[in-house]
Amino acid sequence: MATSTAVARKAAYLFLTLCVGALLAFGAFRLYEEFGPSKISVEAVPFGLPAGTSVARGDVPDLQTGVSGLPVQTQAELRRAVELFRGGNMHAAFEILEAVVQIYPDLLWAIWNEENTLFEMDSVTEPSRERMKLLDAKLQALFPNTGLSSYLDSRKAFLVGNSSLALQLARVAAEKAPSLYEARLWYARLLKEDGHLVQAGNECRAAISLSSGADPRTYVLMANIYHDQGQLDSCAALVEYALSQFPADVELLVLQGYLMEYQGRFEVAEKLYHRILAFRPDFVKASVALSTLGEKSPPGTGTGVALSPKDRAQVACDILEPLVEKYPENLPLREALGLAFLKGREFDRARTQFREILNRDPEYPDIQQRIQEANVTKPAPVVNKTGLAEHLSRAVDSLRGTMAPSTKHDFTTMLGHYLVRYGATPGEFFKKYAIGNFRPVRANVWQESFYEAPYRHTYTIVFDSLNHFREVHVAVYDSSSGGNHLGVAPEVFTRLLRQNSRISGIGNSTGETDCGDGVVIDAAVWETQDNFEILARFIGTPAEVRMVRFDKTALPPGLKLCDYTRYLKEF
Repeated sequence: MATSTAVARKAAYLFLTLCVGALLAFGAFRLYEEFGPSKISVEAVPFGLPAGTSVARGDVPDLQTGVSGLPVQTQAELRRAVELFRGGNMHAAFEILEAVVQIYPDLLWAIWNEENTLFEMDSVTEPSRERMKLLDAKLQALFPNTGLSSYLDSRKAFLVGNSSLALQLARVAAEKAPSLYEARLWYARLLKEDGHLVQAGNECRAAISLSSGADPRTYVLMANIYHDQGQLDSCAALVEYALSQFPADVELLVLQGYLMEYQGRFEVAEKLYHRILAFRPDFVKASVALSTLGEKSPPGTGTGVALSPKDRAQVACDILEPLVEKYPENLPLREALGLAFLKGREFDRARTQFREILNRDPEYPDIQQRIQEANVTKPAPVVNKTGLAEHLSRAVDSLRGTMAPSTKHDFTTMLGHYLVRYGATPGEFFKKYAIGNFRPVRANVWQESFYEAPYRHTYTIVFDSLNHFREVHVAVYDSSSGGNHLGVAPEVFTRLLRQNSRISGIGNSTGETDCGDGVVIDAAVWETQDNFEILARFIGTPAEVRMVRFDKTALPPGLKLCDYTRYLKEF
């Protein structure tokens, strides 16, 4: 009996010990959660970390302290500056941030973003360099020996050409401040440049999640990592998703062009590069991509020599040409040779083969389509005109301007950018613009036309039933256009797109959209709080471009892209 009592007592002690141990462990866990290193749990973001992944906060300060107390307009300007910065427009972002810091010299969020903007600029002037030193000293004094200070030191080391030190400091920054996504993104960039693609991908995924997928630079870097690893399917999926979020990002569009070329879809790639250059004529990467169309090779891990599409096509041509000479009556063999020439962008030689097939057998399947494909050629490079013709053109333009000064538009008022507020009365409008330049075309609608070689412009201003200025319709016709553009954006569209981008800023390209009944438009859209603009060309009428500028509050709700065609064609 005594033995069984002792055993029961021991079991009770053991159970009590286990319960106390569990309580102590639970208490220790809660204490660690409360007073230990804080963590954040990331949300589900495509191509980021798995949802719910914990990331240590580290010694990251609250950089947005004081932002919520700023005037609403200043907060909006800060958001716009950050969007410009993330979109690659560094100079515009810098101007806004510098102005904000001048007014609020202790605002961390503005100081931090201005410093990062300076780091990303292609060329920094001496005053900007001094400005960078001033901002750096301020941040270093506020946050010494932190992950943020290590990040700043890494950026400075990279600027002076010390890449190895920059990489070491970036690693320290990512370890000390793992939730600072700028530090993780920078570390990923340096790892990629150093060839550590897998590790770079992990850091980049963290940056995507920590930025909540709001920074296109994270997607650009991740896509390039996939590209360099040869994971082209993943790269294509990421680019497709990222472009749905950031449709005007030129880095993503160029990469999409590369992917099209790898698939042999050269015409699609060519149109992409032209569209990029229409928005950003100074974007070197797109210019180089266009000049090397058909010569790019997909990345691979093989040890042999990588062949470009043009090189691979040449291999096929070297094999097929002797066979065609030996068996000239074999038309499928000749077609294969023509297709090889086509893939190698040797259009003249491809046409020769296809026309020979047409001569021998006019009913040969799809031969007319093959000839049409072979008629695609690269547009001739733009050459600055010189000599007598140019001087004569200038003289005629000068004379035309002298004869009709009242109808001359300066740069800012081209494309119907009348400097009159929406809602103005006809009296207000015609006080600024001579009524003699306009003619009434119907009730509350006035129209002016003028010629500026080689384009004829027709601008139509519309007042609503209460006689308030509401919209402008633009039609521009290129009187010199006579060629077949074969799907490439014609010069008139490209020029006007560039011009409006300089006036209204970078818009969003829609690409070609089929609106049914044979109506296909290629357009660009600009949208602000009170203004909406759409510039478009209709496929099949390459010499004409149309545009509409609206008071946004006057537009019916829920309009889709194709709904604007009736407005574009109204006048």
